[in-house]
Amino acid sequence: MLERLKSIHYMFWISLIFMVFPILPVVTGWLSAWHLLIDILFVVAYLGVLTTKSQRLSWLYWGILLTYVVGNTAFVAVNYIWFFFFLSNLLSYHFSVGGLKSLHVWTFLLAQVLVVGQLLIFQRIEVEFLVYLLVILAFVDLMTFGLVRIRIVEDLKEAQVKQNAQINLLLAENERNRIGQDLHDSLGHTFAMLSVKTDLALQLFQMEAYPQVEKELKEIHQISKDSMNEVRTIVENLKSRTLTSELETVKKMLEIAGIEVQVENHLDKASLTQDVESMASMILLELVTNIIKHAKASKAYLKLERTEKELILTISDDGCGFAFLKGDELHTVRDRVFPFSGEVSVISQKHPTEVQVRLPYKERN
Repeated sequence: MLERLKSIHYMFWISLIFMVFPILPVVTGWLSAWHLLIDILFVVAYLGVLTTKSQRLSWLYWGILLTYVVGNTAFVAVNYIWFFFFLSNLLSYHFSVGGLKSLHVWTFLLAQVLVVGQLLIFQRIEVEFLVYLLVILAFVDLMTFGLVRIRIVEDLKEAQVKQNAQINLLLAENERNRIGQDLHDSLGHTFAMLSVKTDLALQLFQMEAYPQVEKELKEIHQISKDSMNEVRTIVENLKSRTLTSELETVKKMLEIAGIEVQVENHLDKASLTQDVESMASMILLELVTNIIKHAKASKAYLKLERTEKELILTISDDGCGFAFLKGDELHTVRDRVFPFSGEVSVISQKHPTEVQVRLPYKERN
């Protein structure tokens, strides 16, 4: 139990300072001593809500808190209406409500209606005082839903950060696997051959078969030169991207983000020049990343095709789209296609959002 109390955020502890106001009248004699027991019950219920893992106990404590505020406001002192802030804190930061669909929110609002109703029926308050109470309750409600809204936005941002981190890990993992596979395919056999030929050269040297040693050393030298060229080729290939691998990557990214994707690839990748294929891959990744980060989409559609003169990438989604078009949207993509005399067009602003990229197409020699 002590560990659970330690886990309570310090802001919830700080709010208990306001319990001075109901306890002080007991100390001064304005309220009976038994009222102190009710105050203690309120504190116990408040801490109980924050520590219990039982759904039933949580609702029991919540009911005690509501009863305390409603009963004291109606029958002891109207100033107890400010204790709705305790409930507001719980709604905003503990129960993590997302809107009016929450039963906690409805009971919170019902308690306010009961307070006003009891004051009107039993105390026959004046209109001016009623307005004063309604203003207080409106302030409490606006602040509560404002805090809930802020928390929801922060939660979405945190979820987006985690999602982006997962996507970055996926990209890094794919790149690591790609490098590892290239090195294994090209250099694994080479080093095995070098090891065999080195052992053979040592044996021939011990047998004083110097002509054969010279022959083996020349072959080792040639293999070393060839492997250096292979490494250079691997490094050059790392700088380029292939549409096939990039398509697989973006499909995995969209799946991780919970976005259903449909792909139509009508390209003959063998006929693409390396520059065009690499640029198309980077543009594809850029546009898909934008969908994941900003579109709030559930479905995406990728189409790759070409005409006699152009390579065409069409990407659409069912997300929020562009609020308005200024002409400089997707400036990063525009900067990429500029050296190729390419074109970026927003075909549809929203419902669905559709972006098309055209790159001058060149056949590979």
